[in-house]
Amino acid sequence: MLILPDNADPSVVLARDNECEQPHEAKHTTQRQEPLKDLLIIENLRYKITMRKQRAPNWSRYLMLAVCFIGLSAFASRATEAVPDAVHARLLRLLSPDTAEQTTIGLVETTAKTLLNEGQIDFPLSVDVDLAADAKRMSLDEALAPYDGDGPAIVIVMEVIRAKARRRVMSLKPVPSTVFLGYSGRAYAIAPDDPVASQSFAERLAPQNGSLTQAYTAPQALGAPLVFNYQYDTADIRARRAMSVNTYVIDRRARTYVASTFDASEERRFRIAYRVSRYDPKRAQIVDQYEHEADVDEFEKELFSVKLSSLLKDYAAKRDQAVHFDNPGQLRSVLLKARNANLKSVRANTFDARPLNDPRFASVVVIYTGARTLGAGFFVTPDVVMTNWHVVAEHKFVEMKMYGGRETYGTVLGKDARLDIALVRVQDRGNPVAFYTGRTIDPGQSVDAIGHPHRLEFALTRGVVSAVRNHASINLPKGAGDEVLYIQTDTPINPGNSGGPLFLDDHVIGMNTWGFNPGYAEGLAFSVHYSELLNFMNEHLPGYFVSPAGDVKQ
Repeated sequence: MLILPDNADPSVVLARDNECEQPHEAKHTTQRQEPLKDLLIIENLRYKITMRKQRAPNWSRYLMLAVCFIGLSAFASRATEAVPDAVHARLLRLLSPDTAEQTTIGLVETTAKTLLNEGQIDFPLSVDVDLAADAKRMSLDEALAPYDGDGPAIVIVMEVIRAKARRRVMSLKPVPSTVFLGYSGRAYAIAPDDPVASQSFAERLAPQNGSLTQAYTAPQALGAPLVFNYQYDTADIRARRAMSVNTYVIDRRARTYVASTFDASEERRFRIAYRVSRYDPKRAQIVDQYEHEADVDEFEKELFSVKLSSLLKDYAAKRDQAVHFDNPGQLRSVLLKARNANLKSVRANTFDARPLNDPRFASVVVIYTGARTLGAGFFVTPDVVMTNWHVVAEHKFVEMKMYGGRETYGTVLGKDARLDIALVRVQDRGNPVAFYTGRTIDPGQSVDAIGHPHRLEFALTRGVVSAVRNHASINLPKGAGDEVLYIQTDTPINPGNSGGPLFLDDHVIGMNTWGFNPGYAEGLAFSVHYSELLNFMNEHLPGYFVSPAGDVKQ
């Protein structure tokens, strides 16, 4: 969808989905993740992903470069000793057998967007490039493209299937200490957030053979220190990190790949003091004596290191297991099968709430383009999804997530920037929507939009039809081409709703596309009219027609 900023003229349009910082242009509601602050650092949802590079002959010197992947390892070693010369030369020949020049290896990340978006990946990976080779970040499309002699011949595709941190409190023991509250005869107060605030020291003010009443009436020696006993706790904590990753080493020259899976874990013990009073005279000593909660947090989130040489050694040992693939679709299918098997396992151990009583959600998908964008789409046939042009833009392939959590991909088969419509052929099959086919839509009718506003996936918002009107294409300059027929509503539409369906009861009447910035005008959202959608389908999906009931049939 597009959003017009506060100071924009309503006629201002945007040719494509540019960065949100541009102040005078209309905005699509494709959801963007945080923009990059440094071209060499990639913020992948929760954490930065880095690669550490060692250049010969100084093996102890590291240069931090960016690589877009999270997690990895099995044999992950944190040692930094140099690779023996003979092994080093043998591994380099794997990358470039025909030349002694500096070689390059490609690195690709394909971690499931579901795991990333749901915070299932707890910590990142650091890859130590301990060979005299360069590492280049690549997309999966680039890695699977026909090899023309340019760029890396060997590419490592990595998909993290688990990167979890867990801690267990093995024991929690009280430790006696004291607090100093001032001097007798003078008023004192205890901060309400201090661990001893809930304790009463009144009884301790009384003489040992006296009563509580005497404690308040018996004269106290002025100037006597008020020192009382209390207890803080010490915890013995076991923190453990475990990581699993699927790797696919692709030889682009031979069109073969070697698949492998690695597991690794590490564990540390911590002793932490809890509930230490600020009035404890020995507080500083206690704090220095024990580790802190922040130390555990840092361990759970710090980089997990693996060496490039270790990955290539594993590849060298398994080259006789290499599998040939004829086209990119074959290898994509292998990746998706492994990914969805893992997602099924994750789902079996995930407890959440979904509106299973509304079958309309089953037709909606999340669309990821790999350009830090997120949009919506919906099945119009069992294997074709419709979305906005500005969601897919110039991408040939797009990744998707279905309502049940299964991830898949699709190939763009038709698009029109003027209408802001695109069709994507999907590998998996879904539940197609039913289209509305009536001649009129009445203002005031209640409508529902399903999408992913601000990356809150599969959310429903509701409004009413305001009007049906023609308007200039939001992607082209005013006057360029015919106007587009839209349904105007006051339905809340936000970034992430782009390409999602607009329902009138159980039938789709439009596709959510753009709207005005709330600071400019309230309740102005526009969806491409169902007649425009159906005409586009009839043109690009020969052999399909829409029945009177609105179902798409072959």
